[in-house]
Amino acid sequence: MIITTWNLKHGGGKRIKEIVRVLSENTDTDIFVFTEYRNNSNKEYLSLKLNELGYVYQYNPKSEPNENSVLVASKIKFKSKIFSNLNSHKHRVIKVFNNEYAIYGCYFPLKNLKKELFEFLMDEVHENKENLIIIGDFNTGKHFIDEKNKTFYCSEYFEELEQKEMIDAWRLSNSQKKEFSWYNNAVNGFRLDHIFISSYLKNKVKQCEYIHTYREEKISDHSMMKLEIE
Repeated sequence: MIITTWNLKHGGGKRIKEIVRVLSENTDTDIFVFTEYRNNSNKEYLSLKLNELGYVYQYNPKSEPNENSVLVASKIKFKSKIFSNLNSHKHRVIKVFNNEYAIYGCYFPLKNLKKELFEFLMDEVHENKENLIIIGDFNTGKHFIDEKNKTFYCSEYFEELEQKEMIDAWRLSNSQKKEFSWYNNAVNGFRLDHIFISSYLKNKVKQCEYIHTYREEKISDHSMMKLEIE
């Protein structure tokens, strides 16, 4: 199974046809988790094209047209769950699950606003014994490792996830390597897009990588991220 996450940058805008072209080049993916998805004028076109590519199961929380949200598009049928108890953040996470996996697609807010979403996920990890995958744009990372300096908010939650036996899938094969998925206007790099997996899945990971081409082509401002599990 291959699961891919990609930040569409404000729902895709005028780049939506280029985004669809990129998706057509990556149909080895079984499940896409899109962040910065928007329930706007691009919605019907994107949904139609995804369906044509075989992603007939599509799940997303309700959101306003100008809100950055999450869309899961899959070739595999899942049950889904949204979380109204997240109040103002309820459009930022969706859970899709079956007998094999429970996948949380997430788009985290900026600065300390992301604390509420992290606390929610900590409770979910604590209460569930499923094969968990938490995936998306976390808008944070580890100081001096996923960024040059120490500017991230809520970085400490990465260690808390690891204490709960959640594993940074990319770090499994990349140790202390520095690789970035987003750059600011000063051309400083940050690794904002992550995939955490439960320890039960550790030995099933075949590959986890970033694809920087589409960011470099300015189709999005984020790199695509792919996880392959046996």
